[in-house]
Amino acid sequence: MMLVLGITLCLGGLAHSVGVAHMYVTKGAPDINRVLLDVWIAEAQLLGGALYVVAYRALRAGRPWHIAAMAGALTVLSYAVAFIPVVFIRDPVIFRIAPVIYFSLSLVILVRAVAASRTPV
Repeated sequence: MMLVLGITLCLGGLAHSVGVAHMYVTKGAPDINRVLLDVWIAEAQLLGGALYVVAYRALRAGRPWHIAAMAGALTVLSYAVAFIPVVFIRDPVIFRIAPVIYFSLSLVILVRAVAASRTPV
């Protein structure tokens, strides 16, 4: 699950960045708050996804993976928790799906990583 979510987040962050850059070039840059918001979204997706990939690779190699998984989950949760209320109030259903999935799966990963880190080796 971590690998698939990690790759999905990285691709989503890349697609978000390309789409936003295209919008800025064709329609002009919006106010700085919107630019910072778009940067935060891309950063959370790229960093969280990369941390999930690192955690997956560590798990497969038999190395400690909990810290990378927890960091990835907290990164994604910090983005998703802030955005879910906004997208439910403001955006069409299609924009609600990804943050809810990211939130749900990241919560599962966080709980599993915390539980696994407390288990004696």
